[in-house]
Amino acid sequence: MALTNWALWRLPNRGLIGFVLLVDVAAIAGSAWSFLRIPFTRGDALPFAILIVSAVAYTELSRPVERVRERFAGTPHISLDSVWTFAAVLLVHPALAALVIAVSFFYRWFRGQPNPLFRRMFSTSATVLSGFAAAAFLSRYAAPFDMLPRDVSAFGSIVAAGGVFLLVNTVLMTIAVYYGTPHERLRDALAKPFEYALEAATIALGVIVAWALRDWPVVLLLVVGITLVLHRGVLLRQLKRQARSDAKTGLLNAKAWREAAADELDRARRAGRHTSLLMVDVDRFKLINDRHGHLVGDRYLAAIAETLRTEVRGTDLVGRFGGEEFVVLLPGTPAVHAHAIAERIRSSVASRAGDLPEHVTVSIGLADRPGVTDLDAVLAVADRALYEAKNTGRNRTSGYQVTG
Repeated sequence: MALTNWALWRLPNRGLIGFVLLVDVAAIAGSAWSFLRIPFTRGDALPFAILIVSAVAYTELSRPVERVRERFAGTPHISLDSVWTFAAVLLVHPALAALVIAVSFFYRWFRGQPNPLFRRMFSTSATVLSGFAAAAFLSRYAAPFDMLPRDVSAFGSIVAAGGVFLLVNTVLMTIAVYYGTPHERLRDALAKPFEYALEAATIALGVIVAWALRDWPVVLLLVVGITLVLHRGVLLRQLKRQARSDAKTGLLNAKAWREAAADELDRARRAGRHTSLLMVDVDRFKLINDRHGHLVGDRYLAAIAETLRTEVRGTDLVGRFGGEEFVVLLPGTPAVHAHAIAERIRSSVASRAGDLPEHVTVSIGLADRPGVTDLDAVLAVADRALYEAKNTGRNRTSGYQVTG
């Protein structure tokens, strides 16, 4: 893929592109510096090899679960890689720990976890920098893991290092999410509490992996089993949402979306927040079905659904409204930001490449009003705006504010 075609360049502002590149360069430079300036020891080789093998083997063992998780998650989600990556941060040379992190992230990406390459690179780099921060904390305020006594004080230092790892990673990822899609409030860019609890649990398991590799390696077998059970538990949580999902796209179905949107509008009214709604319709979709058949049409719907998921926040509500129509509720988003999101969606769909037989476009209707609670009124205005977009040339965004 040519550099000029990277999805990175389609990010909403140059500052964000610069931030992503800065994090990537910092991770690479830090890895190179540690490789050249910090001496390796014999004790690095065996845990490094075991952690590489464990990360790859665990990816393979968890693939059946991950395939289902990816199908219904809709947004990037916790992958439990910290079990191996944080253990590497504690146990091995920083450059080798960075390599464990890279192998863990990119092997999962190679085996089918879908997201753009620049996002996978950024996630890897953010984790590498988080690992450097945790290792530096231990070196500054305690001692390397090998030299720590097995007492309460040392345990507290390890827990604190885990907190540094989680905090730095959260800050870097939140900045990217916050500016990647315009947000009115910082908390809208944060993950859900359950996701942070899951990440903390995987970091804790990483401590156990590190301890096991140093003192009692056979315990590693138990950790793999525990992690797989935890992984399946997360899957069960997601499967509870499956009944609310559209089978062809994995988005919320119309009924589930309406229920969730109505609740969100009520919360927005009480908080006095703007809430915008996008209604997205595939242009000339009947011709696609007529030319290529309904199975290919379904592939188009799935591709557009993936674009919608990529371009909005995890807190936004995306649903399939019926046929070739989609709806997106944008909590805490005034019209000016909603329009920018709509244009990015429209541009991404129009420029999308892949194995589909031809390009397709979408028309988008936008409705906005602060404090509105009548979902049907907002939908009616968005539908009117969509009708205007269709009748003034298609492949465009039209918007209105709800009145009355």
